[in-house]
Amino acid sequence: MKKAKLYWLLVFTFSFALLLAEQAPLYLALSENPPLVPIEMRRPGYWISRHASPDSIMMDAKAIQAFNTQVIRKGGVSQLAEQPLSISEKGLQKSIDECFTLIRNTGKYDAQGAEIQESFWEELETLLNKSAIKDRNPSRFGFPIRYSNQRLAPYAGIITNSYLDNEFDYLQNSGFDISEPLIIRHESTDGKWYFANGRASMGWFLKEDIALMDRESWLRYQQGKDFIVTTSDKSDLYLDAARTDFWGLIRMGNRLPWVSETADYYEVLLPGDQGKTAFISKQDAHRGYLPFTARAVYELGLGALNAPYGWGDLNAEYDCSGLIKQVYQCFGIYLPRNGATQYTAGTAIYEFDAEETPQQREEILSQTAIPAATMLRFPGHIMIYLGSVDGKSYILHALWGIRIPPVEEQDKDQVIAVNRTVVSDLSLGLGSKKGSLLQRLTGFSRIMHEE
Repeated sequence: MKKAKLYWLLVFTFSFALLLAEQAPLYLALSENPPLVPIEMRRPGYWISRHASPDSIMMDAKAIQAFNTQVIRKGGVSQLAEQPLSISEKGLQKSIDECFTLIRNTGKYDAQGAEIQESFWEELETLLNKSAIKDRNPSRFGFPIRYSNQRLAPYAGIITNSYLDNEFDYLQNSGFDISEPLIIRHESTDGKWYFANGRASMGWFLKEDIALMDRESWLRYQQGKDFIVTTSDKSDLYLDAARTDFWGLIRMGNRLPWVSETADYYEVLLPGDQGKTAFISKQDAHRGYLPFTARAVYELGLGALNAPYGWGDLNAEYDCSGLIKQVYQCFGIYLPRNGATQYTAGTAIYEFDAEETPQQREEILSQTAIPAATMLRFPGHIMIYLGSVDGKSYILHALWGIRIPPVEEQDKDQVIAVNRTVVSDLSLGLGSKKGSLLQRLTGFSRIMHEE
């Protein structure tokens, strides 16, 4: 009798485990042997040598300023220095509600795979502290003092849309580096979080990650004429000239006020009112913005090759739009955070017709797209066009997965987890139910000022 009970207990446990496994997303691992592209194509030099004029300036400082103004006008990026010193009750409540509604409508599971209950949402909503919102709410000003996650609600845990799909934390809105300016609008009920907006997104930050400054100092810190811009995928900041006292990491595309320099490093000012400085290797930074050339785009973008994929900049990594945003910030070009708004921020060059053949699409790209300055897009993904070789277009993109045909026709596509920044052609996904990247393209736009 005991053996029978044990048998059925084991059967139940095994069946339950199988049920859970069927609910969890199934991803196949990507092998890069053979590689997605010839190994030479992973090097900046390959693309530099094929470009007609890799060192020509694609936009000078004046044109970049005009482009940034164009982006602000289209929406998706705001000019923080010109924001009003307070926000209305209606405006603040709308912003907080938009963030909370987004996660409330998409979040289904916690990190352990348990379904999120209504009581959780009710408790989380009380942390929004909406009862403290006044008719006019004065703004405060600050910067992250370390890499900081921007969340849709004041909660640090993981919330997913699919069972145990923890790499897609739907609470994660974006990531902010040391020195990115913020306007603080509100605090959570428990006093642990700030609700703030940056240039391209808004959300909740851990209060301990943010240094407050008076507005004049805040403006001076971000507008000084003498600064460095970080140019490596990730760089280290040290508190001592010997570079042994580690302060934190900083990703490419961020500017820090220059203080001094030696043959090997720059001394830069950290945000805050204490005058603290840090040191960064000259190999990881450039005095002022880089000139906007194809060579620089290739070197910066391919410098992030194989960086892990990070949904919403999770773990200080890049998703598709995050990579593009950080690369072009190295030139002083400020794009929106979302791929759809990045695409419309650029100058539209071509919209594809569903009837065009793959060969026609490749010809259009090779004849019209400008290497290193063109963004290719379809809903949910955006890529940097590197150039065309032998009739094939090649792209740089932070990619989560590749769709491949299902084993059985009635099944869903299989997904191979790439989970990193790669160079590829547009044939990925060929044969799947959604089609190849080339077949799914809806259009391309160029990073250029509209005359």
